[in-house]
Amino acid sequence: MLPFLSSLKGKADALIFDVDGTLLDSMTVWNQADTVFLNSRGFEVTPDYTDYVKSVRIEDAAVYTRDRYNLPDTPEQIMAEWKAFVNRAYAEDVLLKDGALEYLKLAKQTGFKTACATALTRENINSSFTRLGIHNLFDVIVALDDLPGLPDKSEPDVYLHTAKLIGAAPSSTVIFEDVPIALNGAVKGGFITCAVWDLIGAGSEDEWINMTKISDYSFKLWRDLIKD
Repeated sequence: MLPFLSSLKGKADALIFDVDGTLLDSMTVWNQADTVFLNSRGFEVTPDYTDYVKSVRIEDAAVYTRDRYNLPDTPEQIMAEWKAFVNRAYAEDVLLKDGALEYLKLAKQTGFKTACATALTRENINSSFTRLGIHNLFDVIVALDDLPGLPDKSEPDVYLHTAKLIGAAPSSTVIFEDVPIALNGAVKGGFITCAVWDLIGAGSEDEWINMTKISDYSFKLWRDLIKD
């Protein structure tokens, strides 16, 4: 079922969006950063590695990378190398997915509360959102790196925290996510869920089918939602 705003009205009063791969066409940036980093050390990026690091804080991803590949680098050194690669992309290149801006504007005009809940760093949120001019389209922007006590998106805590900030109940809040583990976390929290297609986020067509099965709504292209 497609999440047209006209059909959500009356069922939900708040929308919480993931950022990477959901609103921003940015997952390839992180994939490229992982590829460059691991290839320089003689390793290849594997699907299971991507599945883990795409859904956790950058600090957790750095520790995981160091331990998995038995690297001499400290987590801080790993993060610095990644950040040098991706910061430029967020500041200069990364764009919204086609149709996302129109959907966000229409959501605000229609009266929905809107928020972001993301594992993206605050630095990259600010640089990309400022360049794209979209800060004002969200009532609240929550970054996992601002909340070190919360678990990653495999659990519902970040969504529950965000919903509380905007005064919304899980049962009347839609979570938009492109990663299976994050959708599962939202389901655990009792939220309405919407799977958003992203080639890297989903990982495969089979995984996408599984995502649609556990979600109340799903779609592949934002621009298809501006037609109602």
